[in-house]
Amino acid sequence: MSLKKVFALILALVIMTAAVAGCGTTDDGSSLSAGSSESGTKSEAVSAVSEGNSGDYPTISLMILCGAIPSDVAAVEKALSEITREKLGCNLEIISIEIGNWATQLNLLLSGGDDTLDVYYGGGVIPYSTVVSNGQALALDDLLSEYEDGMKEALTEKVYESGRLDGTLYGVGRLLDQASTAVYNLRADIAAEFGYSNGDKINLEKLTELFADIREAYPETPLIGPMNSRPNIGDTRVDNLGDENLLGVLGNFGQDDTVTNYYESDGYLELVEYVKQWKEMGCYMTDLLNVTEAPVDYIPAGKCFGNFAGHFSAEMNGIWSSQNFGVDMASLQIYEDAVAVTPGAYYCINPATKNAEMAAGLLNLMATDADVVNLLINGIENQHYMLNDDGSASYLEGKDVSSTGWSMGYAWTALNSTLSHPFEYPADYYDQLKQANADAHQSKAFGCQFDMTGVSDAVSACTNVVSQYSDAIKGGTVDDIDAAVAQFQSALKDAGIDEIIAVKQAQLDAFWAQ
Repeated sequence: MSLKKVFALILALVIMTAAVAGCGTTDDGSSLSAGSSESGTKSEAVSAVSEGNSGDYPTISLMILCGAIPSDVAAVEKALSEITREKLGCNLEIISIEIGNWATQLNLLLSGGDDTLDVYYGGGVIPYSTVVSNGQALALDDLLSEYEDGMKEALTEKVYESGRLDGTLYGVGRLLDQASTAVYNLRADIAAEFGYSNGDKINLEKLTELFADIREAYPETPLIGPMNSRPNIGDTRVDNLGDENLLGVLGNFGQDDTVTNYYESDGYLELVEYVKQWKEMGCYMTDLLNVTEAPVDYIPAGKCFGNFAGHFSAEMNGIWSSQNFGVDMASLQIYEDAVAVTPGAYYCINPATKNAEMAAGLLNLMATDADVVNLLINGIENQHYMLNDDGSASYLEGKDVSSTGWSMGYAWTALNSTLSHPFEYPADYYDQLKQANADAHQSKAFGCQFDMTGVSDAVSACTNVVSQYSDAIKGGTVDDIDAAVAQFQSALKDAGIDEIIAVKQAQLDAFWAQ
């Protein structure tokens, strides 16, 4: 049985279980509706690839992260396999995972057996160091030795080298926006009505004033909805040291020498004060953490006017949001500066792979081959996109994100998106991205990967505490925010956050000493 059929069976069982329980969402609240036809899509893809990729070639499977399962997987697989057969001697199989199901389904697919996922996107929802300590990532130094120089040139040496733990490379980091700033996405017509346009700068105080003005004019429409089922407002003035749960950070745009508890910092407490105001003003969608709709569902329908996000450029984020939300959006930059941090996720090879050398060759193509990168990001020219005279890409006439068949709006998950044609972006989009990386505050901790194996129990306990309190507080879903913050801080202490901070400090000191 092929990996895709195994995957389809797993997903079908998940959906059937949810139906029996009378619930249409996963444990994290993300909708299963986009994947409900997954088994049919996968079966068709398997047949199409089998017909188009005849010959005695092994198959390498690659995980693709997306917002919704695209319909033209088979066509893109076939085009990619023509390249990989020539350059690597293998076919390519794509395994699409919706972002809301990332952690759960990835763990299932790394279990090995006769069929296994070969190359995957590790880190992010599960810290990269945890992926490595779990034995889910193959050591890459020997496998990539023949490709190393070219990959360093394509990705930059510091990004390539950032995947090391204890001196060994286990994953290859993405060349993307190492520097990101928090933004607020607002429907463009509402923004214009109150004097703002896409790319404008705003701070938390001015944003709160804007919220008050909009609420006065539109008292029935909330202003803050979820992004990927979360409130999603972050503090991009700190280096989270590779941990989305912020269990020990480097403040002052990564320029401090001491790892600190973010949830006791002035920056966090300032944000909490604004959250309290937004809650009192009625800015949040009701029960925000249980809203299963995506922005493309609730913003055009007038159920909410906006949400929070992050990007290296507020202007570019507005363009992305307009493409993916189904209505023109304006993104407003909240913080003045940004800090360039170590990539948070890495492409890894599953130790259970049966074709490690070919999987390594695929990593190299994903980093250095523009044809491969364009197919992975944009799909097939004149089928999924049209190429403009300036080198940018656009939708074919009459197509959009819901009907194009492949373009998923998730170029940020690619290993080296800078080799692709900017899709519905200005032609110099990737030049802007590289310049933003160069202009940002370079964190003193860039390239340091933290091994939390020795404090794994504390990390697990603190992660559970963050899951219990952080989004609930930032999403305004608790009755008494001050009491919740006090309980949050106390629970983190009891769970061992000080121990985690001490270990991070020791490892950072050792990293600097090298």
